[in-house]
Amino acid sequence: MQIEFITQESLTEFLTLVSRHLGLTIQDSGQKVELQKGDHIKIEAAPEKTVITYGSKPQLFRALTMWQARQKQEPVFSCEETPRFDKIGPMIDLSRNAVLTVAAMKEYITLSAKMGLNSVMLYMEDTYEIPEYPYFGHMRGRYSQQEMKALDDFAYELGVELIPSIQTLGHLRTPLRWNFAIGMKDTHDILLVDEDKTYTFIEAMIRSVSNCFRSRQIHIGMDEAHDLGLGHYLGKHGLENRFSIMTKHLNRVVPLCEKYGMKAMMWSDMFFRIGTKSGDYYDPEVDFPQELIDDMPDVDMVYWDYYHHDEEKYAVSFANHKKLQRPIIFAGGVWTWNGLAPNYGKSLTTTAAGLTAAKKAGIREVYATLWGDDGQETPHIAALLGLQQFAEEQYGDAPTIDLISDRFEMFHGQPATDFLLLDRFDQTPGVAKDNPGGSNVSKLALYEDLLFGIYDGTLNQYDLKDWYRRLAQDLTTVQPTATTAPLFAFYQQLAEVLAQKAPLGKTAWAAYQSQDREALAAVSAAITALKPELEKLHEAHRAVWFQWNKPFGWEILELRYGGLIKRAETSAWRLDQYLAGTLDELPELTAPRLPFDGPWLLGEDTVGRNLFHGIYSASKLSDV
Repeated sequence: MQIEFITQESLTEFLTLVSRHLGLTIQDSGQKVELQKGDHIKIEAAPEKTVITYGSKPQLFRALTMWQARQKQEPVFSCEETPRFDKIGPMIDLSRNAVLTVAAMKEYITLSAKMGLNSVMLYMEDTYEIPEYPYFGHMRGRYSQQEMKALDDFAYELGVELIPSIQTLGHLRTPLRWNFAIGMKDTHDILLVDEDKTYTFIEAMIRSVSNCFRSRQIHIGMDEAHDLGLGHYLGKHGLENRFSIMTKHLNRVVPLCEKYGMKAMMWSDMFFRIGTKSGDYYDPEVDFPQELIDDMPDVDMVYWDYYHHDEEKYAVSFANHKKLQRPIIFAGGVWTWNGLAPNYGKSLTTTAAGLTAAKKAGIREVYATLWGDDGQETPHIAALLGLQQFAEEQYGDAPTIDLISDRFEMFHGQPATDFLLLDRFDQTPGVAKDNPGGSNVSKLALYEDLLFGIYDGTLNQYDLKDWYRRLAQDLTTVQPTATTAPLFAFYQQLAEVLAQKAPLGKTAWAAYQSQDREALAAVSAAITALKPELEKLHEAHRAVWFQWNKPFGWEILELRYGGLIKRAETSAWRLDQYLAGTLDELPELTAPRLPFDGPWLLGEDTVGRNLFHGIYSASKLSDV
């Protein structure tokens, strides 16, 4: 499609990038499109000339995408969209082993801008370079300063604000392993407050990112520091009120941000955990001492909540945040951290409730967190439908799933139903609608041991074989793009593996109890047949990982796949030994199958949730 752009603003580089992505050719004799600067999106399409009004480059990118799609069937039309938030976009977790390559991050920024999202936050615990600390982020795939500047330059051309999100208190277990951290650790993952060495280190953090990003915003973290003041700090200073420790620390960190021209924001949960009797972040009964409010420096409060399905819960939390008398930013989430697949039921429901409440509370800045807990098993690109929902919430109120789906296909060239299929990996029998408890059944079923699975007593209640077999069949109907083809190849193979693997533990145990040797032999044969399917799954997951991510961190998932494959070999070997009479018994299959009973037991209408180490074995995975 040949386009002649008429514009008073210098947009050459931007229009070149956008046209290349949309498959447009810029040519003086092409179809005329006049671009006018305004404060929102307005498209007035006609065969002789189309006029597009826009408030920002991402709005223009969104408008051009919609116009290109609609004008093929509708040469004459008009539409308008007004943004609800000043800033909105994804917060991409780069700290759970998966660090997007520079090329992949540029693609993610492009897709965000295309939907009309104008900011992207990079969550980097230790995955950015600090020149003075060479071990910080060592072998973690950290971005060099050159890479961060290149990403910032690219985002700037698309009108996207790239914002660094770091940690200046907790969540630092990985970098604090190195000897440079001796003398500035409170606990294994929390920095030592009121120690000069700590603030020399934090200043180097802030200086590094401030030099690489145009944005003058910086997220300084400070969430989930549950043991604050209870480690080396306690030995040095004695027991101290945690409010005072937090404010003391803030009053040293925020001036460091200001020194480099940065405006700080922080996660708000620690103040709420300290200010409630229950210690629950979302407890509606919270009390903040006036001296805390008076002593707190100029810092924005980021309220994170991707759990509640009820708008009123968010409204109460917004009201409680206003008691802190600081600007409020909201962080919802697209559930990419559920396990192996996105939890779209919970994601769509919580996003609708949270963003509706945010609009009513007058919040002007919101983010969609894409966490990657426990090794980033779910690829970031799987969040695309959730980001489309955020985009439609930005340009409308209460968008329906039909609207979100229509826009998703318009913007990404693939049916939204394909992505919604991924929700079924964990929305299994036994799980309540929209998976409110975050059950990750597919992860439990994949990592569950074939002979001594500690989740057998729970999973065996459900017919997962037929569930995953039907899902595998439905995934054959997917219409992926070149971008998403590796993603869906991985999920197709995952469903095939789960359909084969899920019933084997139950069958083996039952056959052993009844001494059905024929059934045990069939299980051994099934496990032998499963091994090459596990190898195919490893290869499919590897392909999508290296499509998007740097190599660092893949070794952790590969260790898990290696364990699954070798355990399949050994399980068949053990069964064959028993059947041959070499063994008199199999203690693995003698042990009772108890329902799982642990800290991830989430109550009624859930099947269960856990991390790899809590699923794979009851033995120590790695410890003294």
